[in-house]
Amino acid sequence: MAKSSTLDKKLRDFIAPQHWPSWLFMGVAYLFSFLPWTLMQIFGKYLGLGLYYAAPRRRHICDVNFQICFPEMDKAARKKLTKAHFESMGKGIFEMFASWFQDNERFASRTTMEGQDVIDDVLSRGRGCVLISGHFSSLDLCGGQVPRFVDAHPIYKLQRNPVMNWVMERQRKAIFSKTIERSNMREVLKSLKKNKPVWYAVDQDYGRQDSVFAPFYGRECATIAHIGRIAKMTNAPVVLYDYGRTPTGYHLVFREVPNFPTADDVENATRMNQLMEEVIAPKKEQYFWSHRRFKTQVEKGDPSPY
Repeated sequence: MAKSSTLDKKLRDFIAPQHWPSWLFMGVAYLFSFLPWTLMQIFGKYLGLGLYYAAPRRRHICDVNFQICFPEMDKAARKKLTKAHFESMGKGIFEMFASWFQDNERFASRTTMEGQDVIDDVLSRGRGCVLISGHFSSLDLCGGQVPRFVDAHPIYKLQRNPVMNWVMERQRKAIFSKTIERSNMREVLKSLKKNKPVWYAVDQDYGRQDSVFAPFYGRECATIAHIGRIAKMTNAPVVLYDYGRTPTGYHLVFREVPNFPTADDVENATRMNQLMEEVIAPKKEQYFWSHRRFKTQVEKGDPSPY
């Protein structure tokens, strides 16, 4: 099924029987979104453990990623980290449900933020800024907290499921003053011109066409190249957005990236990957290890490590 925006669609466009399973899922998600935070964490942990045993393909992807990124880890350590990762992702599923259907103010008391002075400083220059982050399991819930501190315009990727797109696009529109589909460069430049932060997640493999190869944990991988180009073209400061789950809630951190970008795409991609390694280190289990970060090979035709 082709990916397309649903912002111009109405509910009646998704009432055909083919969409009923998706709506059933959404109904279950809606009910679970009312769980108290502590129960979300408990249920999420056990959901994650269930997925660990039910998804051997994703377990394999995690194990390959750990072998590449942490060659010093033995098999037992990789298995332990894989389980912890699945538990974290299970928690993230319940957090995602809450972000879709609950007021984000519900989690305000559990969220702390560091770096308001950084945001205020970069925006005082009048050129907007480029926020860069990675993909962690608390992405949806922590993302919903960002507008409490800064009027960011997130870049998003469309999903294949149109019902999920319909829900997600409306949820984001309700939270953010503007969202930008990732191929719409014109809107990115408009937002920066209006002194708004544009938020990119920069750590996934989007293929050879839009990427350069740069080391991530010592292994060359496809890394998006246009972040540095946008920052250089607009003279917009670049700010690292780090976030994650804590024992009692969530913590967000903003810090400016100095001396970035350079004129070299590979240098910029290398720096971004280094920043991702830095923010992953204290919370390894929360990172999206079950995604195929190294799927695109430097040499066409070389086999995938997965």
